[in-house]
Amino acid sequence: MIKICPDLTSKEEVVPMTVGRGTFTRPVLHECLQNQCVAYKFGKCLKYDNNTEYSESLDEKKEIEELKGEL
Repeated sequence: MIKICPDLTSKEEVVPMTVGRGTFTRPVLHECLQNQCVAYKFGKCLKYDNNTEYSESLDEKKEIEELKGEL
């Protein structure tokens, strides 16, 4: 599950390869920054009040901590 952040949207102007076609603008969507964003905490976006996925590094850290706890 990849969540798109509305604050990180931008636009890109595309120049045509052939003559006679006009340039057009298309939106560029970026995924959630997760731990690098101040509005993100424990898998939830506090600004937009929705759940996002945890990054893989956090999942790996949790698994390592659980394994250490079992020993």
